[in-house]
Amino acid sequence: MTTWIRIILSRGSRTAPAAISLLAVLALVPASANAATSGGQSAADPATATYKIWHWNMAGHHQHLGSTTNGIIQAIAGSISYRQPDFVSINEICRNQYSAVIDALQNMGWPQSPTNFARYEPMTAAGDSGYCAGHGIGIAIFSRYALGDTLRETLPYDGSGKQRKLLCAPVAARPWTRFCTTHLTTVAASRSGQLAAVHEVLESYRSRGDVPIVAGDFNVQPHSPLLNIWYDASVDTAANRGNVGHYHELDDGETVCPGWGEQTTESNQLGACGQSGKVDLIFAPADRLVSYRADAHPIGHVCGANRDKPCSDHRIVDATVSVVAGQ
Repeated sequence: MTTWIRIILSRGSRTAPAAISLLAVLALVPASANAATSGGQSAADPATATYKIWHWNMAGHHQHLGSTTNGIIQAIAGSISYRQPDFVSINEICRNQYSAVIDALQNMGWPQSPTNFARYEPMTAAGDSGYCAGHGIGIAIFSRYALGDTLRETLPYDGSGKQRKLLCAPVAARPWTRFCTTHLTTVAASRSGQLAAVHEVLESYRSRGDVPIVAGDFNVQPHSPLLNIWYDASVDTAANRGNVGHYHELDDGETVCPGWGEQTTESNQLGACGQSGKVDLIFAPADRLVSYRADAHPIGHVCGANRDKPCSDHRIVDATVSVVAGQ
């Protein structure tokens, strides 16, 4: 095991399993046997901890208009039940859908602390008839473990009618692990300011010995110069150059497109290496990583009144990351 870890650190390598459709969520082949045990410290090395992460922009309003009965909640619960992540990030989730996900996860016994495992932050006011039939829309995190105090950071306003946020919470029993989600603006003029605000918070955590992990729809692609201060300088490929930061995006070792990863959208937006756009990203500090991997899974499940449309125009992203324990 010691030799294997040394190789990981020297090459920055990671495992990249093939993408698997959510339609086959209950019949998928289990994760490879060499993956570290989820959610705790490695038996071989007590100085490390391994986490599984699951992120999805579920398009709770524009694909579902706030529905909780059209298959979307079952799709979320089914995927989480199969993949068994430690942390979950959901973007574009209506407040009533958030409550429905809490119920579903409690009913299947997923959280260890059934009354302290979820956080929600609205981006529109409840009662706003323009979103989710008046329920309002926001971002959410869910944790297998009990959570500590919550950070709710308001980001620079973009004039769009949505107030973008950063939402973070530590694991109560392991407070150096901080899990965050964000959903950044589509307004080009405001992207830099919002990215800088999120980066500043992560750097404040990292500089004091914490391990911040952030997942979200950044509405910026990996090759954007705006992310050069994020990606570690070791990420230097044809698809992603000029980086000077201190983080790895957990899919940046993907062999399909080294330094960039796999597409996460089903849009017509041009990405890299002949793919569609990639805006759903998961970052962790480079200097705390032992190993990491991520995959984006096409959405085969269908939703709607007649189960007649894809559940989202974004793919589910899941990742496994092993980190050096903090503090």
